[in-house]
Amino acid sequence: MRARAVVVIALGFALIAAGVSFYLSATATGTLAIRVRDAPTTWSHMLVTFSEVGVHPASAPNGTGWLELPLQSAQIDFLALGNLTRVLAIDRVAPGAYSQVRIHVSSVSGVLSSGAPVAMTVTGGTLMASTPFTLRGGATTTVTLEIDLAQSIVQTGVGWVFAPVLGPVEVG
Repeated sequence: MRARAVVVIALGFALIAAGVSFYLSATATGTLAIRVRDAPTTWSHMLVTFSEVGVHPASAPNGTGWLELPLQSAQIDFLALGNLTRVLAIDRVAPGAYSQVRIHVSSVSGVLSSGAPVAMTVTGGTLMASTPFTLRGGATTTVTLEIDLAQSIVQTGVGWVFAPVLGPVEVG
């Protein structure tokens, strides 16, 4: 009788521990990292300044519910990256499904390979990636956005314009 009571109590504690463990892993925040990359070849430097990074929970109504992530690298020299990526924003956020990433470019300047500095006018400085992803509690999800600088930079009769164009998006 005593052995049976000990087994029942041990099983009860095991079930409680399993339930608590499941609850903590299901409700824990996950780490979300937003990375960027590209490397134009006709420039010696390409400094892009970002002012905002946000993600949109799939369950939130369109236009509302954006979660702003703190910038880790507000200004990035894309030529210095080569084929590597750079963390733009990283934060602990609630687990769940997300439907979009939004990045705002506030200014761009560059140096041509000839050494001439170039200031650019930014038009349509918001990049939107509608690539859904799921963040699991206690896990890290990385979204890598490629900014197609070759398509984003245009020389006009009055100067240079930067209208950001998004390339491939990878979720890992």
